[in-house]
Amino acid sequence: MRSEQPEYEVAIIGAGAGGICAGVKLAEIGVTDVVLIDRANGMGGTWLFNTYPGVGADLPTLAYQFSFARKHDWDRFFASGKEIQEYHLEVARAAGLDRKVRLGTDIVKEEWDEANHLWRLHIAGGGQITARFVISAVGAYLRPKDKPAIPGLDDFAGEVMIPAAWNHDYDFRGKRVGIIGVGSSTVQIAPSIAPLVEHLHIYQRTTQWYFPKPDFVMPGWLKQVLRIPGVAGVLHDGIVLGVIELALRVLVHTPSRLFNAASWPFDSVARSLYKGWLRIKVRDPEIRRKLVPAYGPGCTRGTLGGDYLPVFNRENVELVTDPIARITAAGIECSDGTTREIDALILATGYEVFSDPESYREGAVVGRDGFDLGTFFNEQGLQAYHSTAVAGLPNRWIMVGPYSWTGTAFHYILENAMRNINRAIGEARSRGVTKTEVRKSAQDRYHAELMRKGRNIAYYFSVHCAGSNTYFVNSQGDSPYVRPATLLQNRRDSVNYPLDDYTYETLPVGDHSERPLDALQSQPN
Repeated sequence: MRSEQPEYEVAIIGAGAGGICAGVKLAEIGVTDVVLIDRANGMGGTWLFNTYPGVGADLPTLAYQFSFARKHDWDRFFASGKEIQEYHLEVARAAGLDRKVRLGTDIVKEEWDEANHLWRLHIAGGGQITARFVISAVGAYLRPKDKPAIPGLDDFAGEVMIPAAWNHDYDFRGKRVGIIGVGSSTVQIAPSIAPLVEHLHIYQRTTQWYFPKPDFVMPGWLKQVLRIPGVAGVLHDGIVLGVIELALRVLVHTPSRLFNAASWPFDSVARSLYKGWLRIKVRDPEIRRKLVPAYGPGCTRGTLGGDYLPVFNRENVELVTDPIARITAAGIECSDGTTREIDALILATGYEVFSDPESYREGAVVGRDGFDLGTFFNEQGLQAYHSTAVAGLPNRWIMVGPYSWTGTAFHYILENAMRNINRAIGEARSRGVTKTEVRKSAQDRYHAELMRKGRNIAYYFSVHCAGSNTYFVNSQGDSPYVRPATLLQNRRDSVNYPLDDYTYETLPVGDHSERPLDALQSQPN
């Protein structure tokens, strides 16, 4: 009895920036029998869904692009969401990935078939896709929190929308609007709709650090300079990455006693400077007081919002910091008994993120011997070998996994992950094996090393960031977002890890119920 052959060599779950990067980089090692799978009806991921007013990158375009597909003629220094979406689609089309995608296909369960050394990807509504290898490219922000636990939400009679599903047909002119949340989306939405509405109430639970955004139309001379081969790469790698490399070296290698002692005056000075910045941007001293964070600048990702702070100088904009008690049919009632009537409610309440175990559902990914990824993450905490491979899940990798933030923009993280994944898949192909899996001992050793190197990060997040509501600290109190290593170390590690940290096995040619005696390795240890 011969083993079943998979439909594809590699299935990539997700057709956003991660899936596009995976498809391009796999082709570089000769892997072209791939399929990109996405539940949406288009490619692009985040930038397909997020089309709200003012949407755009909060990093300069110099950093927010692939190193293998640099674009020199961006319209603005900080690109709009529309232009980023167009850029990603151009990269996908140039690589022929638009012809290798299955859209409107929601994978509800990934199940490892040990007898045939393949993954069965079960589709919502029935059917399945099989692949030898699977790469999860679903990104960092997995699902919008479109149903926050606020009493009475379903009772509201007006318009309700979230940034990731914006209703462009709704006319905001003359309306009373409430926005719940003060993160990156609100920073872009509020200045865009404030001139249109009758009144805008912004509900803030925890304030953020709002930094200047030096955005401008890209001048022709700068586009010409960036057109020169190598210039964009030198500017990014030499300046942007150089600054981040220095910061990470300080964060990782400073002795803990010195770091802990220095972190307090650092935060204090930062808050003093920030208060000065607020005095420049916001006129009302009471509003300024509400906008001063009670935690350090390293506790959250920080938000570039050049137009956000001045919005509070408008007569029709109110910052509400009283806790929300409930939502009524007509508006929002706060704990002090005040009810503000609104016509439209915007829920800018964030996403389920990759770094929280609660984002992973039990039964969604089931590997060898019934290993359940959701159960493992929820019981053991988030951990993965080099952020990509998890013992118990053969032939499967994660592009944005535990401790995957390596110090710069999203595209850099994706490319770093694919260097790691390509080495594993390439080695399996060169050996002619049908199954490869990271050893549990290697995963444990790697995780222990991260814990040792991450003591400064853990201290800062646990002590300085209490009450900051940061996604850098998850529901278990862990900080599996930032990898405690420098950029250079991360890049070296992605291509230099020991190949025997993986096991390798080949299906027998005949009856697969009998394992070959000459299998390179049988069971991981």
